Amino acid sequence: MSVRDGRLRSSFFFRILVAVASLAALALAGPGAAVAAPVVFSDAGATPADILDTVNAFRGAVGAPNNANAPGPLPGGRREINWDGGGGAALVNTDLAKTAFLNNRGAFFGPAATIFSISGAPSPEFANINPTYPDIFQTFSSPRLFSPTNSIITEETFFVPGFGLTKPASVSGFGAVFTDVDLADTTRIEFFDIFGDLIGSHSVPVADGGLSFLGVFFPTEPRVGRVRITTGNTVLGPDDNPAGGIDVVVMDDFIYSEPQLIPAPAALALVGLGLIVLRLRRRSA
Repeated sequence: MSVRDGRLRSSFFFRILVAVASLAALALAGPGAAVAAPVVFSDAGATPADILDTVNAFRGAVGAPNNANAPGPLPGGRREINWDGGGGAALVNTDLAKTAFLNNRGAFFGPAATIFSISGAPSPEFANINPTYPDIFQTFSSPRLFSPTNSIITEETFFVPGFGLTKPASVSGFGAVFTDVDLADTTRIEFFDIFGDLIGSHSVPVADGGLSFLGVFFPTEPRVGRVRITTGNTVLGPDDNPAGGIDVVVMDDFIYSEPQLIPAPAALALVGLGLIVLRLRRRSA
């Protein structure tokens, strides 16, 4: 076979690959579809009632019903973690297992060295760490709160509920409630796609002594494989002192769309190539 014949054959197969990938991307995008901008739901107020309408709007965006502990895969709906299991009599959990909500909600927590806690009896609102905290922290859904206790970083990676760590998943949106955000731009949520690339970073609104909500919904690709949450600028322990630059923040409800199985690598590669071709076609149009 001549060099010329090899080039022709390579060109032929390349064109076939591009055609197939383009069809895959177009099928995903739909006729005339465009990548939609993320929708940000952000609110702050003195009481749960002040942010409830925004929280409910986000719930509506990511999907109904609340699938609670039902095993996946499920075609739609959402998952919520409110940390309130056991009610007011539940003892404080000072070292929550990172897999505690893996099988029933598809949530795996990190980083590995981080210790997580759920507030509880006999010292609610993390009074076991600092007796002044009940004066500044309140709940959105009573009676328990959630926080890392040796860090200000919380990561949640998504999996199909009911399958442990065997089926990585992605979501179309994630949101959380925060209590006592005092300083602007210290508390935020970062969103990463299934390849680990940052696709969004948003600050949580300030609500000194109140409640804040931030949720982001991605109507189209890319989907979210992991979120990283920064709570304030100081690890729990010292008194809250925003005038002195110390902002301690904890969290309440987590809300996110039903985790969907990430396609096999071959399918991802094909779709990825198709999306690249589609973008190139749009740029050249």
